[in-house]
Amino acid sequence: MGFGERARRVRDERLAHGSRVAALCSCVSLYHPIGHRATLSFLEELAGPYQRHEKALLRALETLEASRAVWRAEVTGHKNARLKEKRLGRRVPSGEGPPPGRMGGHWYATVPALPGRAAVHALKLWERDHGPEFADDETRSLVRECIATGGRLTGERLDVVLARRAGDARWPMTLIASAVDTSP
Repeated sequence: MGFGERARRVRDERLAHGSRVAALCSCVSLYHPIGHRATLSFLEELAGPYQRHEKALLRALETLEASRAVWRAEVTGHKNARLKEKRLGRRVPSGEGPPPGRMGGHWYATVPALPGRAAVHALKLWERDHGPEFADDETRSLVRECIATGGRLTGERLDVVLARRAGDARWPMTLIASAVDTSP
């Protein structure tokens, strides 16, 4: 069953509310831009307690579908750009970073502040899950600084984040980079 069919089950008023919530969780298992648990938690922050309220459940689904639509448009744009590059003989992708099809650590949205909020939200969950001694000193410092500032880091600190994205702390550094890239 694909995303669309699962989304239809979320909207199906004939189903019990718990089954509809499970269908939303299934949608998130297919599209989870900031991780499965963080995506569900962020949807609850945006839409309200969808586990108990009908309108919140539908708002959560709409929010997820809107993000997925932006992501799909970016994937299609990237694929089209790569096809053009290949036709011109450029077989090695340009250094733009990973293609948007990877979904790793970035909430796709048309609302400018939403990706940064999502990244900071995911960082808070990541920090909470890993306890007070969750990583090396520099990673802890960067995560806490990003959370405290809402994603506004100095250029020098961002350079440290970008340099560390390939190391052991790849996931939190990816979330920080997403928060910083989209901060006002």
